[in-house]
Amino acid sequence: MIERTVLEQSVAFLSLFLLVSAIISWLVFAQFSMRPIERKMRAARKDTISKWDGPGWRVMWYAWAIFLPICGFNNSRDPLLNPVEVKKYASRKDWILAAWFFISAYGMIISGIAASYIWRSVG
Repeated sequence: MIERTVLEQSVAFLSLFLLVSAIISWLVFAQFSMRPIERKMRAARKDTISKWDGPGWRVMWYAWAIFLPICGFNNSRDPLLNPVEVKKYASRKDWILAAWFFISAYGMIISGIAASYIWRSVG
């Protein structure tokens, strides 16, 4: 059996922590930010995305629209979700929850890639 180094254990722990954080933040953001924003947008007849959803991908679209600034790849030309409209209905709490989800999800992916390279070099 290969003995694990401190670096390997740290990356494994970080990956696991970010995985759990991403799962929890996904659920919390969907329930407490995305759904209320969709209700407000539906009431204003600005909702264009709530009928569409893959396996929860809509949550990522909303987090992307709220967390990232309006720029070339996050602008009103998005055919599924207009970030400019979403930001009108988002509060500071929504931005914080979107940031938690966004950072956890992308951190999990990056640490997973790092872990795979570390473990590949050990084996």
